[in-house]
Amino acid sequence: MQPTVASALRSALGALASSSTPRSDAEELLSRLLGSSRAQLNLLGARKLTRPEATRFATWLARRAAHEPVQYITGRAAFRDLDLAVEPRVLIPRPETEGLVEVVLEVLRAEAPRWAAPRVLDLGTGSGVVALALASEWPAADLTATDASAGALEVASANAAALGLAGRIRFLPGHWFEALGAQERFEVVVSNPPYIATSERDALPEDVRSFEPPQALFSGASGLDDAREIVEQAPRHLVPGGLLALELAEERVHQVAGSLQGAPGWQAVEVRDDLARRPRYLLARASVLR
Repeated sequence: MQPTVASALRSALGALASSSTPRSDAEELLSRLLGSSRAQLNLLGARKLTRPEATRFATWLARRAAHEPVQYITGRAAFRDLDLAVEPRVLIPRPETEGLVEVVLEVLRAEAPRWAAPRVLDLGTGSGVVALALASEWPAADLTATDASAGALEVASANAAALGLAGRIRFLPGHWFEALGAQERFEVVVSNPPYIATSERDALPEDVRSFEPPQALFSGASGLDDAREIVEQAPRHLVPGGLLALELAEERVHQVAGSLQGAPGWQAVEVRDDLARRPRYLLARASVLR
C-alpha cells in the first residue's frame, strides 16, 4: 500500500527523532521531492506517493537521520527571495547572512544620490548568495565576486545563470583581494568570511562539522585570521567613505570592531545585531582623508 503525503509525514517524524527540527526537516524534504511549497503539503495530504517517490523519500530520510544537512540532500536552499543550488563544495546559506545583505542594502539606499552605480565586491562568495541577492535587489549595482575555491565559483556561476543574473556579476578566482587588480576600487566590500576557531570544531553540530566545507568554516586558532586579513587589505580597495560590511561570530565581532576604532584608514565603525539580537555585523567606512 502506497503512503499518502500525510502518512509519509507522520512516519518521517519518527525516522527523524534524532533531529532537533524533525517536522521542519520532513516538510522541507517532502515538499522539495514533490515540487510544492511546505504550505501546500496540507492540501496534498490525501495524495499517494508513487513508488519512486516513496523510495526516494525513504532514502532522503535515512540520509537526514545520519545528520546530512537537508540542503545537501535536496541540493537546494532558499535565501531571501532566491532559490539556489547548493552542494558540499559550498557553505549552506543561513538567515544571519540574509541580515548581512539587508544592512548593505540599507547603506545603498542611503547613499543612492551619491553612488548611482555602486561597485560592490563580495569576498568569498561561496554559492554566490550575497552577490546574487544584491544583484537581484539592487539592479544599479556593479557586482564582483571572488572565491579561492574553483568548485565554489562553479556553483555560484551556475546559480547566476539559472537566475538570469550571469551578466550582472563578474566572478574571479583568488584568495580575498588577490583576484583583483591593484588599482580596483569599490563603494562596498562585503564578506561572510570563515570565523570559527579550529578549537571550536567539536562543539559544532555534527551536520555542520562533518558535512560543510572546512575552508568556509574555520579561520585559525583565534577564528579571526581571515577577518584580520580582509580588514588589513580593504582600505586599499575602497573609495573614500566606502563601506566594509562583515558577518562575524558574536563572540568576536566587538573585538574586531575595537581594533578599527581610531585606527588609520577607518571611521564610523559600528556593530549591528542580527534578528536574534546577537552582535553579528561589523560596518566600517574608509576614511575620507587617507
